[in-house]
Amino acid sequence: MYFIGELEGSSPDLKISLYKWNAKFFVKFETADLEQVYKISEMDVSEAEVRAMVTEEFIQKIIQRFKEMYEDLGELMGDY
Repeated sequence: MYFIGELEGSSPDLKISLYKWNAKFFVKFETADLEQVYKISEMDVSEAEVRAMVTEEFIQKIIQRFKEMYEDLGELMGDY
């Protein structure tokens, strides 16, 4: 997997990275404990278009999804 770079919107709490591998772009969103990865075919978009897709509105949806993931994990961990 080839690291292209960190995307705008990254912060100490959320790292956003762009990778390329096997004719796909990988947009990886990471917190300290979890990650979300979106795979997008190079046949459908350019690197510039992928970068443009990562808007503040999309990042807010990602953050909400992370909150839900942490809640799910907390519920699972409470069972042990």
